[in-house]
Amino acid sequence: MDNMIGQRIKERRKELHITQTQIQEQTGITSGNLSCIENGKYLPSSVALLELSKILNCSVDWILTGKPVISNINNSLDITDSKESELINYFREMSSDDQEELIQIAQIKATKKKRNKEKLANSENNNIAYETA
Repeated sequence: MDNMIGQRIKERRKELHITQTQIQEQTGITSGNLSCIENGKYLPSSVALLELSKILNCSVDWILTGKPVISNINNSLDITDSKESELINYFREMSSDDQEELIQIAQIKATKKKRNKEKLANSENNNIAYETA
């Protein structure tokens, strides 16, 4: 049986710090059934997949294939920049570990830019306060 589905469910559950008991309480999937799913003994039913995707905040496609669903991103976002489109295409071809690393790099860059904006705003506010004094 395909154990990757169970592994993805278990890893995502742990990533979100959700216990099997919490899943049972919110979905009705017993901890015994979830354990069997996570250990690859059997596959989740379609109803279980839908419930798991909700509580794990991921798509059913991701649970089944491990690939993030971003095929509709062009419909929901106005991506006219060829660099954005190129980045998305590269991202789709990466392993999940490489995708996670790229996301972490983007988070670092975004945090750095935010700090620089805050420093600039504080500097401008200090200049305005100095000029009005």
